[in-house]
Amino acid sequence: MTYIDTHVHIDFYPNPYDLALEYEKNKIYTLFVTNLPELYEKHFSRFSNFKYIRLCLGYHPQVSTEYVLNKTLFEKYIDTTRYVGEVGLDFFSGIGDREKSIQIEAFRYVTSPIFNIGRIYTIHSKGAEREVLDILIENEVKHAIFHWYTGKISVLKQAAEKGYYFSINPKMLMTKNGLNIIANIPVKQMLFETDGPFARINRNPIHPTDIPKLYSAVENEVVEFEKVCFSNFRRLLIEKDL
Repeated sequence: MTYIDTHVHIDFYPNPYDLALEYEKNKIYTLFVTNLPELYEKHFSRFSNFKYIRLCLGYHPQVSTEYVLNKTLFEKYIDTTRYVGEVGLDFFSGIGDREKSIQIEAFRYVTSPIFNIGRIYTIHSKGAEREVLDILIENEVKHAIFHWYTGKISVLKQAAEKGYYFSINPKMLMTKNGLNIIANIPVKQMLFETDGPFARINRNPIHPTDIPKLYSAVENEVVEFEKVCFSNFRRLLIEKDL
């Protein structure tokens, strides 16, 4: 069995390097997302030479009011990776126009055509699914994964028509909306994520050894999900180089 985890915050676990070794030992292809270019720089030397783990250069929208996007660092490291994330927009309740503008400017920048060719993005879109999709289309981003999608089905279908992927996590199996979203994702565009350590199971952070049983849970909704996910991930890796 070959497992994939397209979205995990390894550096938010108590012992990140030990967790990375656990992913390697279990041969789980993993996208290690970061929240800032500064964090990518911090982790680069230690986490960039794994076989199964890919370190992603990120700028999380939820930190945009505290940390200005360091464009110098982003440009310095963009050529060291084919994976960008976590990036996107988060228009949470009560967010002001200024904060939205900051997020939009940063997202437009990190997804711009000078950066996006041959790269895969893992995307945060909470409360801003329409705006995220519009920017991806505007910048002609070819390869993106909507992480833990929670928006309208109409926007999901438009994103799917553009060829974008969607990563499913176990928490989505626990809500009516989550199950409805899974049912509307084209099978050929489904991937898996843990979003660890944030998407917990029985209040416990998810670890690599939990992933086989989590795949089994998804298979109650998606037939042969393990084969589906691996096939889709392999296709996405090929597509990014075309």
